[in-house]
Amino acid sequence: MKFDQQTTKRMLNLVFFIMLMDIVGMSILFPVAPYIVQRYSGDALMVTMLTVIYAGAQFFAAPALGKISDRVGRRPVLLACVFGSAIGYFMFDIGGALWVLFLSRLIDGITGGNLSTASACIVDISKPEERAKNFTLLGMAYGLGFIVGPTLGGVLGQWNLNAPIYLAGIVSLVSTALIYFLLPESLPIERRASSRLSLNDFNPFASVIQMMAEPGLAPILMIVILFNFTFDGVNSVAGVFIKDKFTASPLTLGLILLFVGLSTAFVQSSLIGRLVPRFGEKRMALVGLLGNVIGWPLVILAPKMWMLFPIAAVQSGISGFIWATTGALAASRVPEHEQGQLAGVNVALGGLMSMLGPLWAGAVYDGIMPSAPYWMGAIILGFACLLTLRLKVGTAERKIADAYSVAD
Repeated sequence: MKFDQQTTKRMLNLVFFIMLMDIVGMSILFPVAPYIVQRYSGDALMVTMLTVIYAGAQFFAAPALGKISDRVGRRPVLLACVFGSAIGYFMFDIGGALWVLFLSRLIDGITGGNLSTASACIVDISKPEERAKNFTLLGMAYGLGFIVGPTLGGVLGQWNLNAPIYLAGIVSLVSTALIYFLLPESLPIERRASSRLSLNDFNPFASVIQMMAEPGLAPILMIVILFNFTFDGVNSVAGVFIKDKFTASPLTLGLILLFVGLSTAFVQSSLIGRLVPRFGEKRMALVGLLGNVIGWPLVILAPKMWMLFPIAAVQSGISGFIWATTGALAASRVPEHEQGQLAGVNVALGGLMSMLGPLWAGAVYDGIMPSAPYWMGAIILGFACLLTLRLKVGTAERKIADAYSVAD
């Protein structure tokens, strides 16, 4: 099935809106979740368990959801995932006991294939040379979502702690309706996987190993793992580091996050579509990694608080190249009937790193020195740069770069 340009554009806009609403719904919980948990427990561990339970459930479920979408299509899986998120939010809103909150995050994690299935949908309807540009939709959704979500959560939470949770559930229901009534199926029957699901297909480790065995895919997944591990880890302690070093106020930390979100959204919307076709996914992925290798030590060395604003904005903006380029590079090495599985594995690995990265960063922050996550993260990403340099450039990427060279 081939979609005309107008239909493709409409589908991409709809997928972007669905991803944005998913991230807004997820991040709107951040300002109020600790206060809601404290109704039942005063332990900080119980707050972190919300993230651990969600990420752990997502790790085990996302690859299986990806394989299912390769067989039945993206639309039914996306419907089930977004509706599952709505159930999780409303259950969290009702509460009543700590175990209910944990169960709500477990349900949302199990059905947490929203972004991975939406990413597979983008691959389905994108030409190979347009994938990196279209993958910027995911980065834009993250940039805008992490501006709108926490802001709404903070404002509504001042009025009523449960109001942001209730709004997140409504947002998910609206997205469910949009998918049902407006989003056509992106994966036609003739392009779907024909093999039957087996019990082993629900083993996330088997899915990861299978994807690692795809020619040329293992180093790309390793780059993504190293980036997510260090990026999630450093970000988890960044607020504490800045507060301790500069005695920064919550308002200052919020303004830095605002600069980061605006910078990320700008790069995703304005620069990636221009620079990636010109210089290729491999080079721009390397630029994204180097932005952190250089940027994190600059955060340590910055003598004044105001310097963190341009450093964080530029570094985070440049990091946006990594999401789009690695996604396009990985998709180009996997057949069409395995794109859902690849997207599921990416989400699962991201969830796993969102657990392991903060654990590592917190341990070295307390056990070695506060600046340790930054300089150790830069060293780890140095290895990721070496892996990127060794990547073989695909035929499609080479043709696009050659075309620009001729034009110049």
